[in-house]
Amino acid sequence: MGWETHFFFKATDYILEKELNILINDILNGKNIHLIEIVIRGERKNKIAEIYVDSEDALDFEVLAEISRELNARIDEQSFKDELLKVVVSSPGVEREFKYMWQLKKHLNRIFEFSVEGNPFTGKLTDIDSERNELKFSIIEKKKEVSEYINTFDKFVDLRVKLPF
Repeated sequence: MGWETHFFFKATDYILEKELNILINDILNGKNIHLIEIVIRGERKNKIAEIYVDSEDALDFEVLAEISRELNARIDEQSFKDELLKVVVSSPGVEREFKYMWQLKKHLNRIFEFSVEGNPFTGKLTDIDSERNELKFSIIEKKKEVSEYINTFDKFVDLRVKLPF
């Protein structure tokens, strides 16, 4: 594939993402649910759009299914409908990196893995200070010692809930 073709696909993905962004934000307007990310995979008419949404509260399957049904109905009315093979609406899940501090409120007292300035850490999220944009962790050291670690949200890299397995 030449650069012209590659550029064309990336440009159409960008336009498709913008159109989906408008539709999903219209659906979410007035709900306590926010768009986190849109990921478009595939080429030509085999594209899959993954739409990640989240809330400060737990999102259940029924809410996600309702959003998905409404989004698919709106996509059926759009000129770009034939470009998409499939649209998936889901919550980001704990395996994905957190993009916004408000997403962490429902994960207080869970164990996280993250890096700060290239240094890896494991610790329990013990406090969220929204006013100061800070997170506080109890860091678990190698010798089972626990120390407190506080930093601003933007300093944390690859902040993820540590899965138990």
